Amino acid sequence: MEPKKIYSKRDQFLTIYFYYLENILNQDSSGLSNIKFQSEESNTDEFLKKYLKSFISNNPQLINDGNNNCVFEIDGKKEIVNKNTFNSFRITEVLIPEELTQEQKNKITENKKSVYTNPDLYLNITDGKEIWSESIELKSTKENRIPGSSIQQVSPYEWVIFVKRSDSNTEVTIGHYINCITDRLPFPDRSPRPVIGYIPLKEWNKENRILIGDEFHLKINTNEHLEKLRILEDWQDYLASNWMEIIIKDSSKISEPWFNNAIRKYTLKLMDYTKNLSQEEIENFYKRINKLVK
Repeated sequence: MEPKKIYSKRDQFLTIYFYYLENILNQDSSGLSNIKFQSEESNTDEFLKKYLKSFISNNPQLINDGNNNCVFEIDGKKEIVNKNTFNSFRITEVLIPEELTQEQKNKITENKKSVYTNPDLYLNITDGKEIWSESIELKSTKENRIPGSSIQQVSPYEWVIFVKRSDSNTEVTIGHYINCITDRLPFPDRSPRPVIGYIPLKEWNKENRILIGDEFHLKINTNEHLEKLRILEDWQDYLASNWMEIIIKDSSKISEPWFNNAIRKYTLKLMDYTKNLSQEEIENFYKRINKLVK
């Protein structure tokens, strides 16, 4: 899986749009703070989806503060775009899962690596000539870090609207999913779910998506994405590397995941099995296991 190195006018529009959307939502968070996040005794983003659907529908453009330039810098290569470029761009429709047609679901499935999953929001957008669609992931939490989506369902460059709420305040940060992935991939009880964080996304935005004077600047170093993409592309190898680190350490922590000790016991059993094998038997054992790796 390669980093996203091409930043189209569509990407640029949404980057600026979501920058302004984030600022507006944070300037007056009373609407978000009043959202009900519990439904029939379970956590749900049902009311958040409806609130954002209405808010975005009522604010389809947002880029309306003159003809200042925008600077998009990808791996040191800069492109300067005047904001007037995006005058004809706007969001034409915002859909929640129950409003999606089968045709739209089929289109979403084509862009996923696994079975179909409902997007939280589905935007239809126009540049004045053509219409395209973008799926949006919503995340809300009272903490910083939470388990993310199943690893097979993650689209690293899907947009995510991340809401962090407390008793006294609610704030929002918006960006690509990859920029909220942390370096934690806990041992899975089912399909792995890389840990994502509100603060990593907020800090990435603070450093790389800024106003300098009247100019909007976005700076992306795609090398930063390589390790996270490795987690998504070959998560089994990533987990195996983590387990090796557990085995070769000289000590254990007082408080550590139960699985660390299970890995140690497994390693001892494997070593017990192989220590009485001949060199030829060990080589054949290796070849057989390697052949079964998918």
